[in-house]
Amino acid sequence: MKLRCLGGFREVGRNAVLLETGRQHILMDCGIKVEDGETPLMPKKVDSVLLGHAHLDHTGTLPMLYKQGKPTIYATAATFDTTHLLLKDSMKVAKIKGRPELFTLNDITKMMEHESRVTYGQKISIKDAKVEVYDAGHVPGSCMFLIEVNGKRIVYTSDFNTLTTRLLNGAKANLKDIDVLIMESTYSSRNHSKRLDVEKALYKTVIETIENNGVALIPAFAVGRSAEILSVLHSFKPKFPIYLDGMARDATEIILKYPELLRKASDVEKAVDYTIPVYTEDERRGILNEPCAIVTTGGCLDGGPVTYYIKRLWDKINCSLLATGYQIPGSAGRYLFDTGHYVTEDGIDLKIKMKKELFDFSAHCGRDQLFDFVNKVRPKKVIAIHGDHCERFATEVRSRFGIDAIAPKMGDVLEIK
Repeated sequence: MKLRCLGGFREVGRNAVLLETGRQHILMDCGIKVEDGETPLMPKKVDSVLLGHAHLDHTGTLPMLYKQGKPTIYATAATFDTTHLLLKDSMKVAKIKGRPELFTLNDITKMMEHESRVTYGQKISIKDAKVEVYDAGHVPGSCMFLIEVNGKRIVYTSDFNTLTTRLLNGAKANLKDIDVLIMESTYSSRNHSKRLDVEKALYKTVIETIENNGVALIPAFAVGRSAEILSVLHSFKPKFPIYLDGMARDATEIILKYPELLRKASDVEKAVDYTIPVYTEDERRGILNEPCAIVTTGGCLDGGPVTYYIKRLWDKINCSLLATGYQIPGSAGRYLFDTGHYVTEDGIDLKIKMKKELFDFSAHCGRDQLFDFVNKVRPKKVIAIHGDHCERFATEVRSRFGIDAIAPKMGDVLEIK
């Protein structure tokens, strides 16, 4: 058997790993580099796809597979619903940024015709392979997969989180006798702050903003993060209005269709019921006349309603901009937190006077959780992917546990013996 390293190797983004069993070609994720539109090495043949979750760095080039092929995609219902939402939005963003068209709506339609829904704990057969589906704890519907084929047990984590958050339980996977563990290493160089401390800090800043008669603008990623932030705010029994704008509305509606995926669905439902949705520019203009919190997309400030709000609040020192996720290199958000200037590709350049803070609501394992996971699984081999420090992580795994660990380069072909 062979593993082809098509994307996500020694980098964050465009995950794509191809397993060739001798009888079939199984692709694990098929993403894109969100910041610049770079694609993975596209495989010539794919029989099936195991899709970890909906984020574009794992799904952004999926429809390209259907220009000529017809592979079956396996994922949860929530992942499919949010993937459709994000892929269609990515087409609009690519057009705005002047990037080449990678796929069409017709390609997405073809893709949808070959989707096969799976659930946690399910075991499926794909030709000569048996695949077991586990909860990855990353976003609602996210999966990690155990593939048994040719006498080998191979785990692909995609993105995962073993710690419980307000939205989700941590990853649940009883993995034993694993030959190869293909795992993300995004935060192998640092730990996250305690979630409850981060929640309290966010709410404290929101309250201070409200008491200063200001607007707390909270950009959040649509899939999962927006619903979590609403739940966090609602848990403190707020006495001020909370608004929800942009694609976050649709993504949150999708999540609520699958309450079984959530740690406590009733809490999310109550938080959403308290929230006021915003749809039009007139509504956006109106809500800025009172102290409030606004949860909106996009999470990295590159587009979406957040741009509208920043253009109207940037010089108001009583207002705040409270980012809740990783700011991708090259994004407007990263540039803002590095320089203090909000600069976009369409010519906006504002020196931000409103208070700005970045809160660590990551949905990935931190450093300690990554090593704990390796120690618990004790695979024969670790393949480190999806990180800026893959090689160092692999070195530490070898030195700590005596486990064979490597960090292949993009384009490498690995033999599984």
